[in-house]
Amino acid sequence: MSDLFSTDVCNKINEALEKLDMLKRSIEALQNQIKGEFEQTIEKLRLSGIRREFLDDYFREPYVVLPKRENEWYVVAPKWLNFQVGWLERSTISYNIFVVNRYIKWFSDIPQALAEKLKFTKPLPFKVYDGMLLTGKELQEEALRRYRHFISRREGEDRLRVKKGYEFKLIAKLIEDGTLPFIPAPVKEEDLRPYEGIILRSYQQRAWKEFLSKGALGVFWSFGAGKSLFGVYVLGRVKGQKLVVVPTVTLKEQWQERIAKYLSRHSDVEVITYHGYEKVKNNEYTLIIYDECQHLPSNTFIRLATLKTKYRLGFSGSPYREDGRENYIIALTGFPVGMSWEELIKLQVIHEPTFRVYILRDNREKMRKLGELLRLPVKTLIFCDWLEYGEKISKMFGLPFVYGETKDRLDVIRESQVCVVSRVGDEGISLPDIERVIEVAFLYGSRMQESQRFGRLLHSSKKETEHVILMTEEEFENYQKRLYAITERGFKIEIVR
Repeated sequence: MSDLFSTDVCNKINEALEKLDMLKRSIEALQNQIKGEFEQTIEKLRLSGIRREFLDDYFREPYVVLPKRENEWYVVAPKWLNFQVGWLERSTISYNIFVVNRYIKWFSDIPQALAEKLKFTKPLPFKVYDGMLLTGKELQEEALRRYRHFISRREGEDRLRVKKGYEFKLIAKLIEDGTLPFIPAPVKEEDLRPYEGIILRSYQQRAWKEFLSKGALGVFWSFGAGKSLFGVYVLGRVKGQKLVVVPTVTLKEQWQERIAKYLSRHSDVEVITYHGYEKVKNNEYTLIIYDECQHLPSNTFIRLATLKTKYRLGFSGSPYREDGRENYIIALTGFPVGMSWEELIKLQVIHEPTFRVYILRDNREKMRKLGELLRLPVKTLIFCDWLEYGEKISKMFGLPFVYGETKDRLDVIRESQVCVVSRVGDEGISLPDIERVIEVAFLYGSRMQESQRFGRLLHSSKKETEHVILMTEEEFENYQKRLYAITERGFKIEIVR
């Protein structure tokens, strides 16, 4: 019996080895084919002197890493290569130039070979807890040397007292130095209740387990990945008074709708905008959710992070800031949980839209092109930043215009086949039936706004969606950097002149 078993095992091993050999030969053949096609393309371009001996090295590492500043690098890759990492800073005819910093490893995946090449600063085992910087005996002097500005005094041999009001600043500095200084505060069993109103996807279940073990998370998934529904689920599971903070009244209405739909039995959730600090500054909560938490580090809103709460969550599909304060996004929310766009597309959680930019002579041509596009009767949002221009479009085409003074914004948007929307519709709105977004006027080169606007399509249940941007030649020349928000996710843009 043992001999028969051994023979069977050996046969299976031999079969597996044969399959591996076949796979290896296939990969080598494919690589040689790519090299051959690459050489043929070069020859077509009439470039001579190809040194074939360097092609193997090129295909192993087809990008260039250049230092930008401490703990920040440029990564330059050819455009034809399906390669995205970090933040796309600019693009030439042939190359994409990405910026990678120490935060990228927390927001999204980074290729292992690239991570090893960048050699991020090794994090120190420092933690911040209850007004103390916990250093350990061996590193107390090192911590005092590095962070003296934030420290008031020693507390024994293994900790330092943080100056009053400096805790978040110290956490942000530690994160800037590559250290996550959080101590997990697991959710207590007595703070939980049963709730079955929402069934979580697999990655949402992983985030829930992370929240239970950590007590504070920054969730950085793409638009349409279900951050808000995950938030409603957490609101349903956690007992006590809870608060949701959002950037716009439109988003406030949407959260209130979802809470009423999924948590009808619970009236212990309050929703405010980021401007509502004075209304809640003396309250205490079991949980606070900061939606679109990339706003939280601004000087106007950062005090919301000081509200008293046992647990916290931050949500953002674009955890970047033009002022470079990404470290504060993490510092003010908690342990970061990211997920690649590629994984979400592979799981068919989101569908890739078609992107098209029309370069037009002037605003009159924009209006003509808009009229041409509107002949196709699909559910459309027309984004227009400027009120006077938005009203002009509204009157010319007989469309509702939703802006700051509009009441029942969500109802108007949902009930309209086509609707003109100001910046109030940029963030968080989820429209399952939306098929097209058209941008007519925008906030200059703002990549965050661009991310948010095409993000509306990623909430759609429709499989074929379209994002159209109307730009004059001057706007394209001056503000095309906003388009990097699209291409850095690996999406392609068709430019039409």
